[in-house]
Amino acid sequence: MSQFEKYHPILTPHYTFDWLTKARVIDVFNLYQTSTPTATMETTATQINHIMREIFHDRQLIWGVTDRTTTKFVGQVGFTPVDTANHTGTLIINLRPAYQQATTLTEILERLVAFGTVELKLQQLTLNLPQQNSIIEKILHNLNFFTQDHLTFNYQP
Repeated sequence: MSQFEKYHPILTPHYTFDWLTKARVIDVFNLYQTSTPTATMETTATQINHIMREIFHDRQLIWGVTDRTTTKFVGQVGFTPVDTANHTGTLIINLRPAYQQATTLTEILERLVAFGTVELKLQQLTLNLPQQNSIIEKILHNLNFFTQDHLTFNYQP
């Protein structure tokens, strides 16, 4: 059994982080289409399978996020890549537009940072944004991340 297999589900007060295989493929497909318009159901299913293989080889730890009240699919978050030997990881957060608000982002990012530093014992976290985002930047600043270019954020506990 891989080390990462045991890390699901992860709960926050309002959200559940669980394997993408628990989400409906159509929901993941709709999320992927917001950033990759050429995504298809087939490429989405292939990507989910690839993610799960990487999890079971302890190379990344990605979850689908659902709203605990409505059970709606919120997005995809996690660590990719993650290197437990060198105690480093890169955070990803890809949420549906309706959930890209400060309260949701704060709850999810706080949980990811705590999980990465406490459970995985990561000593360096990085988050790369595709474009500047003042909401995420403020949240990351409050979580003690630093940046030089407003696109790459680094954290060291």
